[in-house]
Amino acid sequence: MTFRILAGQAADARGVRQRLIVTVEGGRITELGGWTADSKPQPNDIEAPNALLVPGFIDIHIHGGAGRYVMEGTADSLQAIAYHLAQHGVTGFLSTTITAPWVEQAQALAIAVQAMNSPNNGKEGAEVLGVHLEGPYINPAKKGAQPAQSIRPPSIEELIRETGENLSAVKVMTLAPEMDGALALIRWMAQRKLIASIGHTNATYAEISAAIDAGARHVTHCYNAMRPLDSREPGVVGAAMARPELTAELIWDNHHVHPASCRALIQAKGAEGVILISDGIPGTSMPEGYTFSLGDLPVVVKGGTARLPDGTLAGSLLTLETAFQNATPFSLAQRSAMTSRNAAIALGLGGEKGLLSTGYAADLVLLNADGSVQQTFVGGESVYRA
Repeated sequence: MTFRILAGQAADARGVRQRLIVTVEGGRITELGGWTADSKPQPNDIEAPNALLVPGFIDIHIHGGAGRYVMEGTADSLQAIAYHLAQHGVTGFLSTTITAPWVEQAQALAIAVQAMNSPNNGKEGAEVLGVHLEGPYINPAKKGAQPAQSIRPPSIEELIRETGENLSAVKVMTLAPEMDGALALIRWMAQRKLIASIGHTNATYAEISAAIDAGARHVTHCYNAMRPLDSREPGVVGAAMARPELTAELIWDNHHVHPASCRALIQAKGAEGVILISDGIPGTSMPEGYTFSLGDLPVVVKGGTARLPDGTLAGSLLTLETAFQNATPFSLAQRSAMTSRNAAIALGLGGEKGLLSTGYAADLVLLNADGSVQQTFVGGESVYRA
């Protein structure tokens, strides 16, 4: 199907354009041009003079939403999450596990691989781009809402054995580099272009530097569940800010991280060094008082947050459309970079996703003036319309 989107404003990581016509054919952007009041509508045109067109959001850290959970390990749950994400402008995502028995993580991984190989991937919601294993090789001292009993010592052999033929679908793995065996695992991952992400960690700056030398290039939800910045011990946060080798995830929901700290991280690294994530969980888009479990940990939706009984934050209720809005201290181009372009580059998809450019996948989202999603397209197919 060929159609055109006539957007009043459009933005990607390179800048902003007014009154842009984007022609889509065969699931890709084939032409870009301008339009005037004298431009004649064509059949199938989508006229959006008051909307903002941006590349579809890419969420590389998402556990669930709308009452469904990646760790259910079913095709139905993953499809429901994919549709939930499309409602919030996400066109591609990494199905993200938690620290759990390997049999449960392997099942969630297998379901993601099944979705990735399906001809329907991205036809009824956001596209499954791979898997983010959040654990189990983390530090118990910084476990956050991760179940302690399933934390494991880092092991290359175990990772290979437990993921089996589906290992190639793993794009990101969160681990604590100070744990015995972690540096060897990071080196092994780097050789295979599998992103080693530093998270749930009490590592010192020196230990992070060793991890960078081994090939670590990513930080999981910066500021959260990690050693903070101190004047004489920069810790993980200081390393994230100071070391350009690291790209930092950031949950900009104004609960996990103070907005001033969000601005400080982005100003320190530049917008190109930060990826906004949701860290969304089943409670996202669910009503106040909704309860569910992360592993064996009970969680309740309360006051716009999700918390364990002891008050610990347990994932977020954020969506990337809200993160895009929260980041308004930065330009539209910078916000588009942090919600789409940077993630695409990190995943090795920078040549086909994350820009409004000819030849790129028509993964697009139209946003209303209030920031809400008007329509989401994946591969040129409309998968959600408000």
